Amino acid sequence: MGLKEVHIKNYKSIRDYRITLKQMNLLLGENGSGKTNILSAIIYFYENMLTQRPSYRVFDENNPMNDQIEITMVYDMSEMLIRSRKNRKEGKDAYLPYYKMIESIHQNGEAVLTMKQVKGGKIMWNLPGDKRNVLYHLYPLYRLDAREINLVDWEELWGYIGDLLKPQAEVGKELQTRTAAEIEKNERLGRRLRQLEDIFERLQTEPVKFSLGEFSENLAKMYYNGAEFSYTGHRLDGFSNGTNSFNYISLLLYILSVMRRTKMKEPVLLMDEPEISLHFHMIDELTDVLFECADDIVVLAATHSPRFVKNILVKERDNSAIYQVYKKGDYSRLCLLSMFSKEEKRERYFLTEHHANAFFARILILVEGETELELLQDPYLRQLFPVLKQAEIIKGMSDKVIYRIVDTATRHYNVPMASLLDMDKILKWDANRKRMEWKEDYRFVKEKEKYYYGAKRNSAVKKRKRIEAMCEKCCFASRLPFYSSEDKNYQELLKEIKAYYENYSIFPVETTIEGVLINKNNYLQIVQYLRQTGKWKSVEKAFGLLYNSNDQLNFLRLLFHGKSDFLLKTGQIMNQNKAIYSELANALNNCSIRKTNWVSEWLQHYFSRWTGIGASELNRRNFETWCSDAKRRNELKRRFIFDFPELAQFLDMVLELYTY
Repeated sequence: MGLKEVHIKNYKSIRDYRITLKQMNLLLGENGSGKTNILSAIIYFYENMLTQRPSYRVFDENNPMNDQIEITMVYDMSEMLIRSRKNRKEGKDAYLPYYKMIESIHQNGEAVLTMKQVKGGKIMWNLPGDKRNVLYHLYPLYRLDAREINLVDWEELWGYIGDLLKPQAEVGKELQTRTAAEIEKNERLGRRLRQLEDIFERLQTEPVKFSLGEFSENLAKMYYNGAEFSYTGHRLDGFSNGTNSFNYISLLLYILSVMRRTKMKEPVLLMDEPEISLHFHMIDELTDVLFECADDIVVLAATHSPRFVKNILVKERDNSAIYQVYKKGDYSRLCLLSMFSKEEKRERYFLTEHHANAFFARILILVEGETELELLQDPYLRQLFPVLKQAEIIKGMSDKVIYRIVDTATRHYNVPMASLLDMDKILKWDANRKRMEWKEDYRFVKEKEKYYYGAKRNSAVKKRKRIEAMCEKCCFASRLPFYSSEDKNYQELLKEIKAYYENYSIFPVETTIEGVLINKNNYLQIVQYLRQTGKWKSVEKAFGLLYNSNDQLNFLRLLFHGKSDFLLKTGQIMNQNKAIYSELANALNNCSIRKTNWVSEWLQHYFSRWTGIGASELNRRNFETWCSDAKRRNELKRRFIFDFPELAQFLDMVLELYTY
């Protein structure tokens, strides 16, 4: 496969990286995380393989006392050794010294080349120059920065074509001689050339001879009778940047692929953000080209494209690797994402570009559905709790397949993740036994206990066993008409569940997200919201039949399509409580609030009330201006924390994970 491992020590922000390469490798990470430093280290290594070009801006950026860099490349020479021995057997004696040199470099089929540089000193290598020269040409390095491609002048590609066509030195001399002889056969041209040579001699001037590569490049231009490229017969300046960029990169990939198959070379290609200017359909096509050429080229690409990542993950190939680069303190770190296994077929089908955003996130929040998305993307809430602006919010907690796709533990990437989960996904009320059943589907966190050790694991196991025992043995009291409950044992069960799941950064709410937004601290404000919107009259009579505040709270939650304390929907309550007052049943069945948009309306009402800005005048800009007064903003935040305690606790968890 060619280049198989890169080990970088003390290079700029890199303290110690060891990257095991496959044929197709991606580097993910924010700007400034250290991706470019990885590419830069490889380039610096190659720039100094044949000639000394030391730089003193490559040392540890954070520790001036650290005065030595070290970069090691490990090459898999197995393919080259096979081809070398085959050529020797075929009697290609002219190149016998070259083949012997190839075979003298390896140890157990590998070549290990290490560069060291000390501040103020020369660059040192573990192999002599002749062996470095062989490795340099066997495993040539090519680089592509999509931002630097001249999209209408592909002159640089001729250099790559020249590399592909470059003959052996003797063949090159023969071609030059034959080309000159053919030109001189023409009497008129020959005479002019001789006159020109006389002028050169008289003026003691002559053209600098082409190198073999330059000769090959110009030979290719002469063969194709041109130096400019066109697409579908038209000039490049008539096409979009995306079209030209895609065609340029594709042509380069195919050239290097042919080079690998026709010459004793295994190219290495570094690409920086190849997706720039590409429509997502072209990103898909570029991925196809990459995999078509993947067996011939080792590609290391830095990318910001979730689409690119999604395509690499979905391809059922074992020759790909994705690394996440991130900063921890002053230094860059690296972690290898776990690719999909052959058994994870459903994950491949379910993966979308939106899910791939998780691998680029600063913090990831998993939620169940649209209501949670509407809540956490509310502009006023994001202004009050800025950590939400840093979060990538993905709907995935209600589907274990999606959860496994983006779960940081499953995929092994370094992004803090918090999950918001309704309690009805964990517990189910058994009316006959008057007990709560712990749903099997959401005991999957039990598998995560194996990652804990010592006291932390013992604590988690103890909590889990207590939850199991309480679900098995405790009978919980409830009150009709809605199966509301103030049973202390039930409250203790909820408390234990919260503590257990929070070990895994999962925050189960006591009922559902509707119960988070309508709770004992703010439910009278919900009544005011309904009055303001004109929806109160239809349910006022039914509400007046309830004298217990907890029953009133449960009624309002059910009205907004939430669930009661015992996690029952309106329909389930009607089935189990046949004696429910008709006024209550009619109000819940006929006057319920539409499921979408009410969250935004409710928060608009809430923030309008406490800021004093009229509901029709409240907008993002006015709210931001109002919050610029730190005293007012802090007072509003304290008010919000009191009125929405569960939501505030969840946001505290998110902030703690983000700042950890």
